[in-house]
Amino acid sequence: MQFEHIKKRIIHDLIDEIVVMGASELELVGHAVIEHIEVKRLIHHGLNKDYRPVGYTVDTFSQDGSVVGEYSAKKDYFEDSANKDDPPKFGKIENDIDHALTHGTPKKIYLIASQEEPESFRAKFRSTEHGKRYADLVNILDARELAKYIYDFSIASAESAAFFADFFPDFSQNLQNYEYYGRVPGACEAYQPEEAILNAVRAHLAAGNNICVLYGLSGSGKTQAAIDFVHREVGGFEDYIWISGEDWKKDKPLSSVQRARGGVPFNVAGAFNSRKSILVIDSLERATDLSMFTELQAGFALGGIVLVTSQLNSPGSALYVATPRLSPETAAKILGEGPEKLSALGSKFVEACRFSPLILATTRNIVELGDISRDDLYSEVLGNPDALSQGDGTSIMKSLLKRLEPNNLAALVKIADSGSAIHDSRFLAHFIGQIERVNLQRLAILQQGAAPGVLKVHDLICEAVRETPGSLAIADSIAAYVGKVGGEMVPSVLREIHLCSDQLRAADEARKARKPDWLLYSLLQVDRQVRQCWADLHTYEINAKSSLAELLSIVDAKEAHAYTIDDHAARQQYYKDCATAYQQALDAGAEDEIRAELMHHRGKALRRCGMLKEALACFLEVLKLRPDWHATYGQIAHIGTQREATGDLKSEGERAIRWLIDRMLAELSSVPLRVSLAAIARLRSYRIVCDELSANPVYVERLAEAIAMSALEGLDQFYEAYLSFTSVFGYHHSAVCVTLAEALPELLAMPPSAVERKQWASACESLTNTATAAGRLGKYDLQARINKSAATFAAALDLSQVVDPFVARVIAKTYISAGMPQLALDRIDKIHPDRVDHWLLYQKSRAQLELGMFESSLHTAELALESAERDAKASDRLAIYFDQLSKCAEKLKNFPLSRSYSQEAIARCKDAQYLHDLKSRHQLLESLEAS
Repeated sequence: MQFEHIKKRIIHDLIDEIVVMGASELELVGHAVIEHIEVKRLIHHGLNKDYRPVGYTVDTFSQDGSVVGEYSAKKDYFEDSANKDDPPKFGKIENDIDHALTHGTPKKIYLIASQEEPESFRAKFRSTEHGKRYADLVNILDARELAKYIYDFSIASAESAAFFADFFPDFSQNLQNYEYYGRVPGACEAYQPEEAILNAVRAHLAAGNNICVLYGLSGSGKTQAAIDFVHREVGGFEDYIWISGEDWKKDKPLSSVQRARGGVPFNVAGAFNSRKSILVIDSLERATDLSMFTELQAGFALGGIVLVTSQLNSPGSALYVATPRLSPETAAKILGEGPEKLSALGSKFVEACRFSPLILATTRNIVELGDISRDDLYSEVLGNPDALSQGDGTSIMKSLLKRLEPNNLAALVKIADSGSAIHDSRFLAHFIGQIERVNLQRLAILQQGAAPGVLKVHDLICEAVRETPGSLAIADSIAAYVGKVGGEMVPSVLREIHLCSDQLRAADEARKARKPDWLLYSLLQVDRQVRQCWADLHTYEINAKSSLAELLSIVDAKEAHAYTIDDHAARQQYYKDCATAYQQALDAGAEDEIRAELMHHRGKALRRCGMLKEALACFLEVLKLRPDWHATYGQIAHIGTQREATGDLKSEGERAIRWLIDRMLAELSSVPLRVSLAAIARLRSYRIVCDELSANPVYVERLAEAIAMSALEGLDQFYEAYLSFTSVFGYHHSAVCVTLAEALPELLAMPPSAVERKQWASACESLTNTATAAGRLGKYDLQARINKSAATFAAALDLSQVVDPFVARVIAKTYISAGMPQLALDRIDKIHPDRVDHWLLYQKSRAQLELGMFESSLHTAELALESAERDAKASDRLAIYFDQLSKCAEKLKNFPLSRSYSQEAIARCKDAQYLHDLKSRHQLLESLEAS
């Protein structure tokens, strides 16, 4: 599973590229896909000589007419156009089928659409007349299926990969950077290694330095050299870490780096210090000295190194290494010219511009993709002595970029004026246009960032084209983008909000008093610290005429306010008041999406104040309006996990979680990632579902992929889902849990300060479960590293004045796993005797056993068993208590008693794998007694 989650993420990103395709591009791509599937040449008449769609003919067909293909980029292709109580009707699809049937007697009809089909589409379509009649004839490929085919064909053939790269530049770069996906940026297409730069870095490090600051002008090749350095040198290290200098704020520790894209803070120091690593800090634009890296001494002792790139120099500092100029030979290669065939004019251009690989690469791309004369462009640049004498390359770059197509240049100016050179890839299609985005990627002006789904423009290029910088245009576009998706905080939206949070704040401050809008709602996702004028937002009234933006902003504010109410009864009353307010708006006649949202949030408020039956009734009403609303199924599943839930409520919860899990297993991307994580987090409460999943290793791996993808996104629900996953599957599927940990070393080094306090117990236990699984597989170094991380959370939890028994159990379990049984015993002894349950007594017995307190351990284990036998919830777990008693008796050399308890553990065991382990231990006891 090591790279499976990366494959899924790359396909997911490709879907995003397909969804925004134009009709002409879809025809060309779709035609190629059908040819690959059919393994034969087909005829394409869907476009004219100007690449415009043609009517009155099928788009693709085989010579004998047995295969026909039709394409559609229409947004409503999969929408049911029938009236509410009428049978389903898909007019466009039915028309395409009818049209294909006019072309002879096809045996296969491919319908290819750029949109993703809704979850309920297949069942509805199969119930239509066309669906029944032509089920064996029609093959419908939506964006998701199309992406899978394109991925597979590209992996199988370099020629196919090259064809699809022209339409999907993101996808092409992702494939090229597969091994480093999400961790290191991809190299520029025109990149040529310059040994002088790499040798300068190597020589500096070989001289005994463990920090190298590679400095030089913007565009001088520092970042590309750092990428090449990681690729070449990583074999001599155990790990590599890449962060942006922008993410490491001044006076902030490396143990809590908050990435600009949002998500969970990253413990760079913890990851670096845990094993021999390369740390790259790209574009750190402030003076660098040794004192900034005191947190990394443990990592340096292991042989770790730090490579910083910067435009700044610090004269006299031993850390700094100047970026050498490119050799004329390397410069000519970047320019796309053979050094031996270079014209006199070309030679002059190389000499003038070899200080900047970026200028050379941009020149090449403009010449090749813009069909421009090289010599004309060389002459234009060389004929401007002021530009050449400026030194930093800005004027040269400006002269080059004037050669862009007007639409492409205007799009680039919009990015430069936005105040951020980094944006979410999908958002950029909305902000500057899909065609312009793809064109700028083809020109290598838009490059992939280190984080998945992020594109960036080099700061030299931004500086060259910037005209009227300001925050309003980008803020308005983000607000429109959020409105376009109905306020759903999918990763793409959240990323862009975080990347441009400063611009959003500036735009909010520039606005006069107004009703809550999408701009405000966006800001609420960054943090709850909005302007003072919104301080009483939670008191705003919601009515039938409220816009969706108003509704969601006010609801968000109310939920945030509820967390500030410490008194439990007062908080429950507040939720009841919220539910009443939402009902009043419903009674006043709220309709359509507003009605569904109000009912959903009323259900959440009722659930939170303990009115579970009423909450369930509310959610079931929501599903009548929106049958496929994943979030509502998630809420019903949550109801079934609550302590007060009755049998009926638990049954409804189980049905809901089955609905979600079934869809995740069928197609992971069909369920919003946050909902998927919440579903995994709830799994522990549904034992039957867990057992069914555990019986199928493929299902377990698929759920693990959801967690791995959430880590790539940096979602803060990672730990809660990871805890549930490791607690449910850690014993029977140790390899999957450990592989997941090995694939995500950064997140497993997270300090408590970088995680929400309410997640500490989840983080603590999930890490401990993973460490145990690693030990079971004999990976003891990994086990030790993870135990060390888990212990930091245990220590942080242990500082609290009041710790409830559940958290105390988690702390004790972690301390024991980390080899600190005395701390475990100390924590348990702080709990009042009346609150010490059998779970705590079990951990206490384990700690005593580790400390050699064998008599006490046996007595405590006896008390734990007595308590567990009185608890119906522990009936399935009694085997562990008898097993612990057996271990205590063994330490006391009372082998008959140990064997007796062991036999009882075997008799009570209901788990096949645990039963196998118990029987193996029992055989060992028999051999010990015999000897």
